[in-house]
Amino acid sequence: MGSFDRKVERNQLRMSKKGKGPNVGQGTRNSRSSLGANGEGEVFKGRNFILPSALFLLALLYGSVGIIGNTAEVNSVLYWATIFLYIVLALAIFLRKPYLRINKSWLYTSKFNRDRMLDAGNISKIKVSRNKIVIEPKTREPKWVFYRTRNRFDTEAMAARLELYANTHHVKFEKE
Repeated sequence: MGSFDRKVERNQLRMSKKGKGPNVGQGTRNSRSSLGANGEGEVFKGRNFILPSALFLLALLYGSVGIIGNTAEVNSVLYWATIFLYIVLALAIFLRKPYLRINKSWLYTSKFNRDRMLDAGNISKIKVSRNKIVIEPKTREPKWVFYRTRNRFDTEAMAARLELYANTHHVKFEKE
């Protein structure tokens, strides 16, 4: 175990003793294991396809312009590495599925490549419509928005589960 891991564990113990954080009353359980789409609770996964498509088209455009222009840079390793890396980035974003995981009293998602958590007490309201779901936190954090068309989420199943969650935790729930 490295020194960083020991510091993290000490801070987790200190925070759980103070009564703060998501693992209050759970001892020394590692909070990082509760993040992500693989933890406890019901998980709804979507699919990113707009940004990966744009990156892939950009790589094709960049490659075709270089070949049509017939410049000396086409033979450069850096030129082909750039095209290859655009395609790899598109593939990585496509394979990393956005998700909403509903646990007993916590919601989890990934925003801007970071896992986010939201406690039921910090949710202002949940708005549900046919094509999107909006979860508004009480804090200054940005809203969590899940789209049916943009990210291929099953908003109807999510709405049913979030309504049950809202009723359980007395969170304002709006249907549009």
